[in-house]
Amino acid sequence: MKICVGSGRGYSGREEPGAFYLGGRRLPVISIVDRWSDPQHAYYKVQVEDGRRFVLRYEPATRCWELVSVAKPTLARPALQRW
Repeated sequence: MKICVGSGRGYSGREEPGAFYLGGRRLPVISIVDRWSDPQHAYYKVQVEDGRRFVLRYEPATRCWELVSVAKPTLARPALQRW
């Protein structure tokens, strides 16, 4: 799904996502969890404020961004009580 992404140049000089729009809502990127690339695309696994993680794909040749996947936030497990 093509999406609108506000991006800027990262430390490597490549385009990196700073925020994106999904369903009319602006989602600021809190952190870039992972990044990788193939010959045609750059991929970014990003986290937003509510803990969800998204994989965004950027195609430099066309300057287009796409949403590849969404993951729900992981729930913290309660600490085990030791007696």
